[in-house]
Parts: sequence; structure tokens; C-alpha cells
Amino acid sequence: MPTTATILEAVGSYIDSNSATLTIGTNLFLAKMPDTPDLCVTVYEYQGFSPMETFGATGFEIDKPSIQVVVRGARDDYPTARNLAQDLRILLAALTDTTVNGLRVVRLASNGSVLSLGVDDLDRPRIAFNLDCFVDA
Repeated sequence: MPTTATILEAVGSYIDSNSATLTIGTNLFLAKMPDTPDLCVTVYEYQGFSPMETFGATGFEIDKPSIQVVVRGARDDYPTARNLAQDLRILLAALTDTTVNGLRVVRLASNGSVLSLGVDDLDRPRIAFNLDCFVDA
């Protein structure tokens, strides 16, 4: 049986494939933000909502995890980080009824607007947005 990507891997792969400037392992990361480079993006997975249950073999049909995308900008460059976060939010909202690395993504729904997480200890701005995900179980 082929391995199916997690929502974290699928979203990372989708961003990598659909962005001219972001590459996994270079300036796009999954689950952990490294100290460098200054301008980078990290996708985090966190608990979402209860799955849609059925009486089928798996017990549920649609899983509903959530993700947070965090963009860190260069020191004192809030506008670049915010613009990139907004562009990514729009890109990911367009991801509907698509299979990415074996995972069928029904929909990624924005859970609010982009928001500031403040700055890190090197005064680099951090901007985030959250998405509720609906994927085949």
C-alpha cells in the first residue's frame, strides 16, 4: 500500500510546487523554524476538529486537522513578511479537491485573517495564519 503524506507534508509540498521563491529545506520548513534564514516559512500542525464519522471500514470519512503557517521576516521588515503571509493564505485557500502526495485535500478553510505573533529575540517579525483542513481519512 502506498504511503500517504500527512497534511503537513502535503501543504509543504503544495507550497514548494506552487511558489517561485519557497523550497522545502531552504526557506520552507515543516514543524520547526530554524535560526536561519531570516525570511522563511514554517508550517505547523495542531489539533483540529473531530472527524466526520461513518460506518465504513475506517470509522470516519473526513479528517479535520488544523495547520498554522508562520512567516518570519528580516529584522524590521514587517511588510515583506505580512505580504508573503497574505499571498500564501490566498494560495492555500485555492487548494480544493486536490490530491497532493497521495492525500486528498477536500478543502483548506481560512480560520481568520493574518495576525502578528510579534518579533523573535532578534527583532524579526513573525506573521501567521491558521487553516482548518478537510482531508480524506
